Amino acid sequence: MRVARDFAVAGARGPRTYHAPERPRVADPGRRQRIADYLSGGTVIGRGQGPGVLHTDGLWLWPERFVAEVLDQGLAPEQDFLGQMQRSDFRAPAPEPDARLTDDALTAWRSGPPPAPRLLITYFVRLDGDSTPEAPLSLLRRCVDPAGGVSEEALWRDLGWHPTQAFGAHKIDHDIREVTPAHAAGVLDRWCGQWHREAVSRATP
Repeated sequence: MRVARDFAVAGARGPRTYHAPERPRVADPGRRQRIADYLSGGTVIGRGQGPGVLHTDGLWLWPERFVAEVLDQGLAPEQDFLGQMQRSDFRAPAPEPDARLTDDALTAWRSGPPPAPRLLITYFVRLDGDSTPEAPLSLLRRCVDPAGGVSEEALWRDLGWHPTQAFGAHKIDHDIREVTPAHAAGVLDRWCGQWHREAVSRATP
């Protein structure tokens, strides 16, 4: 059983200063609801005891607070878990609750999620004279894997990362500036919230 990562990053201002920019964000209201429906399902483990309320589909294990996080903030689970949801048509299997399932779940919870992929990720904002680091033209990242392979990506309106030529073909009047992961997370959260509100407004008669 695999524990879903929450990507919380500790900081000087508290135990959950921000969620790392590697955690997927979702602006589309319908997709938020489908993910929340899956996270609300499965089999409930540990109600009122131990780590609190957990859910499992037999393959993944996650805390119930993920439901509110995706509905309120657009914070989705990691891509592997999202892929499992997609393959299950966003309907979480609910294995039969018994002592063995509970023991397996609590053992997995105590062990935590698997180690994060060994990637060196650097974030950048692309600016012109009318933009600021807090509201840039675009958000970019460069990923280096353990073998030295490099990939360069830009964030698109779907809040997914896609290959980009921006690093080698930026205009002379554009500036590409490195930013911290916390700064990148802030930009992601602001765009996610803005695009979510715009989508809700378009859907409202």
